[in-house]
Amino acid sequence: MAGAHYVDSLARQSPTWGAIIAPTSKDARHDCVEGPTGLLSFAPDIHFNRSSFELAWPNGSKARLFGTYTPKDVDRLRGAQHHWVWAEELASWPQLDGAWVMMDMGLRLGANPTCVITTTPKPRETLKGILRNTRTVVARATTYDNPYLTEDVRQRYTELYESTRLGRQELYGELLEDVEGALWQWEWIERGRVLGGTEDAAGRLPPLRRTVVAIDPAVTHKRESDETGIAVVGQGEDGEYYVLHVAGYRLSPAGWARRALSLFDQYQADRIIAERNNGGEMVEHTIRMERRDVPIKTIVASRGKVLRAEPIAALYEQGRIHHIGIFLEAEEQMCSFPVANEHDDLVDALVYGLTELSTPQKKWGLAA
Repeated sequence: MAGAHYVDSLARQSPTWGAIIAPTSKDARHDCVEGPTGLLSFAPDIHFNRSSFELAWPNGSKARLFGTYTPKDVDRLRGAQHHWVWAEELASWPQLDGAWVMMDMGLRLGANPTCVITTTPKPRETLKGILRNTRTVVARATTYDNPYLTEDVRQRYTELYESTRLGRQELYGELLEDVEGALWQWEWIERGRVLGGTEDAAGRLPPLRRTVVAIDPAVTHKRESDETGIAVVGQGEDGEYYVLHVAGYRLSPAGWARRALSLFDQYQADRIIAERNNGGEMVEHTIRMERRDVPIKTIVASRGKVLRAEPIAALYEQGRIHHIGIFLEAEEQMCSFPVANEHDDLVDALVYGLTELSTPQKKWGLAA
């Protein structure tokens, strides 16, 4: 809401041209304009044209909404000129480097062109460069400074994320650098992120040779339990690897089995992968209770987690693995593994799937 109030004050000072830029144009519309804390929540005199994604103030100021989802979105910023820009969740812009350059070149109207950035900080090079700029003014606030946050929500956030790296970043707004000794670096992931997300992937991904769903099951599904990690990964005909989905679920065994099968169908996968010596047999039994004929492979991961993950981290460093979208929780686990993360269920699921695609089967110690 602070960003909305600030740009509203800029627009009302005198007639100006502005831009509101978010990860997607739909994010800009919902979060910055029509959402509970958007411009229209406190300034109903602003006219918003939902067809053209343009705003108009009573004094003649105007603004357009932009996304940064794809290279085509970035091209829309080319040549656009503005007095001010609101950069919402800049650290999550899928095409950050190109979008920032195009935006900055057009921020040139008036005596004092201004960019207002509201973002959860992540160690992306563009953001770090902005913070190093002597002209940048930084104001920080935590999630707990939000006066509209209920006590129940505050308590839930504290129970789940207090004293975790994810909590420090998401709740307290800390810019966390790469963890010394971690297998992954943020820049490797960002460098390989080539598409905005799976909704935009149709027709843009290379044909996939194989796609697998990998599961790291939790023993229980209580609030304090680890999550069941489920990843969907594919290998393209170009020899590169693509992460299509990775998330954690606190569901009953039947619940996560149905979720895994839904992803199996959605991505037209050819196999489900599960670790036998950490619930693998239970996974197979649970899934076959839902669908008897689905292909399942259980693996015996005899090596330690770090040894299993090292070859996959090397593929990231080589730029051969590409995230189709932003998987914040998984990427946070990766960039603190194995030295500072509280949970690694998403890392495990991701490693299982990518190892299945990138390693000769005989090295896995496969079970029938």
